Amino acid sequence: MIHSKEIWEIMKSNMTPGKWYELSEIYRMIERKAKLDDEDYEPQAPSSDIPKWKRNVRNVLQTRKKTGDIEWDGQAKYRL
Repeated sequence: MIHSKEIWEIMKSNMTPGKWYELSEIYRMIERKAKLDDEDYEPQAPSSDIPKWKRNVRNVLQTRKKTGDIEWDGQAKYRL
């Protein structure tokens, strides 16, 4: 299962500083660059179809917003 440290490393390595990225673009980036396993694709909750790895990406974005590493435009776009 992918961990937050790996997600953050992928973001830092593949996001251009100053450029805004939609959440869907970040999801595609992580899915292409990470080695996601079966556990990553399990639902984030019993009543959800959203895979765990996407929840983990959102958690990294939330954490990095608080530390100032990521900016959020209030409309699902993020930048370094």
